[in-house]
Formats: sequence, C-alpha cells, structure tokens
Amino acid sequence: MSSVPLHSDEAYYWLWSKSLDLSYYDHAPMVAYFIKLTTLFCNNEIAVRFSSIIVTIILSFLLWKLVIRLFNNEAMASASIVILHCMPILFTASIIITPDTPVFLFLSLATYYVWKLIETKNVNYWYLIGLFFGLSMLSKYTACLFIMSLFIYIVLDKKIYWFKNYQLYIGILISVICFLPVIYWNWQHDWASFSYQIGHGLSNDGIRFNYIFEYLGTQAGVFNIILFFPILYIGIKYLFSKNTKNIFLAAFSVPVILFYVFTALKRLPGGNWPIPAYFTFSIIAAKYFIEGGKIKQRLVAGALIFNLVVSVIIGLHAKYTILPLDKISNDTAIADATNYFHGYKELAEKLLNDGYEFVVTPEHQLSSSIAYYTKNKIKTFRYSNGSKKTQFEIWKMPKDFDYSNGAFVYEPRDDGKLPCRIYEIFNLSPDVDNVKTIRNNNIARQYNIQKISK
Repeated sequence: MSSVPLHSDEAYYWLWSKSLDLSYYDHAPMVAYFIKLTTLFCNNEIAVRFSSIIVTIILSFLLWKLVIRLFNNEAMASASIVILHCMPILFTASIIITPDTPVFLFLSLATYYVWKLIETKNVNYWYLIGLFFGLSMLSKYTACLFIMSLFIYIVLDKKIYWFKNYQLYIGILISVICFLPVIYWNWQHDWASFSYQIGHGLSNDGIRFNYIFEYLGTQAGVFNIILFFPILYIGIKYLFSKNTKNIFLAAFSVPVILFYVFTALKRLPGGNWPIPAYFTFSIIAAKYFIEGGKIKQRLVAGALIFNLVVSVIIGLHAKYTILPLDKISNDTAIADATNYFHGYKELAEKLLNDGYEFVVTPEHQLSSSIAYYTKNKIKTFRYSNGSKKTQFEIWKMPKDFDYSNGAFVYEPRDDGKLPCRIYEIFNLSPDVDNVKTIRNNNIARQYNIQKISK
C-alpha cells in the first residue's frame, strides 16, 4: 500500500483535508475528514489510505454479523466475506481512499440496523438508521438511493405500518441534521456542488442505449464476470418472493444496480457508483453457493479464484508494470488506468530542484499531486478558463501572492496547442522543459514545464 504512489484523485482528497470545510465542490466532505484523522502525525501514502484498511475490517465484521443474524450459518457468512472482498474493485478500494470508502461503511451500517429493526421490531433502531444514513449523505450524494431501497422494501414486504412510528420521523430528522452542513455550504456557494453532481450524473445529449450494455458489462467486471448476471436474476426473483429475508437482501442491492441502467440512457455511469449495493448482493451470491449443488459450488469457487487472480494481477501491475500491454498496442499501454499512479514523484522532484515557488496547471488532479509530492512546498493552482470547475475554483488564486517565480505544467496535446489560455493572466516563457514517465516501453505520462510570471 505504501509503495504504490497516490492516485491523482487521492492527492486531491488529501488536499481537501488540509483545508477542511463543510463540503466541497465535487463531493460531500467525509473523505477529507477520514484522511485528516489518519494524517494527523504523518502524511505518507499509508497514512492517507489507512482508513480504507479500517473500513475493510469493519465491513467484514458487519457482514459476518448480518449473515449470522439472517441465517445463523457460519459457512455462508465466510462465503459472503470472501465474495465481497474478491471483487476486483473492492480489492482495489481496500488500498486506496475515495468517497466510496466512507459511503460504503455508513450505508452498510444503516442496512445492518434496518435488519435489526425487522428482526427485533425495536423501533428505536430508526435513530441509528437515521444517523448512519445522514453520515452516508455526508460521504457521497448517491447515498440517497438508500431511501429508494428502503421504500421498495417497505412496499414489497408490506411494512406500510412503519410510517405510523414517530421514531421513523425522528430518524429522518437526525439524518437531515447530519446533512445540514452540506446544505449550508451549497447555499453559500450558489448550490454549486448539487448542480455539479446532477449534471455529472445525468447530463448528455440524446438517448444512448449502448451505454446500458457498457454499464452492465462493467458491473459484471466489477462484481464477477461469471456470477453477476445469474445473481442479478436471482436477486430480481427475490424482490417478488414472499420471504422477508430474501426481499430485504434484494431490496438493498438490485434496485440500486438497476437504477443506473436508467441513468445510462443519458450518461455512462461510473463503475464504482453502485458499489454499496454489493454489501447485500454478496450475501445473495453466498446463499446461491451454500444452498446450491456441486455444480453451482464449483461454479462459484471457480469464479472466486478468477476474481482473486485478476485482483492480484491488477495490484502487482499497478506497482511493477507486469502486464506487457505494449505488445497489444501502444494505445493500450498509454490508456492503462494504472498510469495515473505514476510520474508525479519525478515531476515534483524536478520542480523542487528547479526552485519554483508556485505552479499552475489546467487539471485539478495534477495540481493536487504536485502539492502532495512537494509536501506543499510549492503552492499549486489551477487555471482552466471556464471549463469544468473544481474545488480550485472555490479556493481561487490569492491576489496578494508573490507570482514572480512559477511554472505552467501541463500534458502536451497532439495539436501542439496549450490546454488553456494561460497567457491571459501570466507571462509565458517560450522555453519548454519536459518530464517523461516510461512504462511498458511507452511514454505513460509526459509533462511540459514553462516558466511563468505575472
């Protein structure tokens, strides 16, 4: 974990933790709070990511407890944990930190206490459900889909009488109170974060049916390419069964996965967006494994081995570049997603050695990575002249800063043009320096460096 450099997004969230706020332009603030807690005394990679380890342990314990409460079956509980953590994306998520880390934790806790409410009929659990749902909304806005899952469960399992419990409404009030800081921040910033997320999740021109197939294919890769569609089919059947346990498991997974099929008509969803749904989805898969015959058990065992091998290969490749992607094509090697873990240390060292005091880039991830790997010794800014906004536009460039010794850092374009009109605010030197990162015998990352001043 500590030997793999920070992904540029992780560096961005680390930078948030150095300027704590009630919310941020791109996301709710919980990921910054998690990073702040684990970097109080140290800022190395393992410290930045340490909450991911803690969350992985808690999720495993919580999943075990839930399955034991549901089925009193240790084999099924163990299988659920193995299935969940063999997912390639969860394997990766256990060693990096993103907003998915806290939202997965708090939604899983809320789901767990929904079952305790069902099991014990103790309506006071609404308070904990409200608390953890509120904390999940402080983590990522897509947590709101929990309300959809809860409503679907209430309707399908005929629990309409729950709406008569005043404790439910106190739970709602608790969740609203938890979310108030984000609402207040958005009110102060013209609802910038809400507007961005709505546009980010739904905007696109026209209807794109091909996105549906791309999304479902991605989810098969995210969960298990062998098991995803059979378990999804079983989950849909569970939704309309008369078994409370089956309806519960399906209601908090299947609707979320299928919701993004609808949004895929307008925009291709991110592969990580439905991640919290796999908490109970993995239990459905484990139930399929334990209750099935030898053929099903061998199918699941083979699928898990496949997932584990894929996950280990991805992890090793991120660090050691073991996959010869250049043998497929240069474009494949350049498009390798693990390239985003590399190149920033070398770039930061170059900028420090050249004595720059500030850096401007056109990308928020690049500015953040430079800040992290220079240990904030170089002040970083972003200038994009009106393209996609980020937290850097909220922070803005200070007017009283000494802009006499800086650099414009950017990835060169094929057409030779600058990625933004930096010359509108800075004087730009014609001399161009260059830093390259080689992986798979190709230039994985390349940055031009030009001296600028006010």
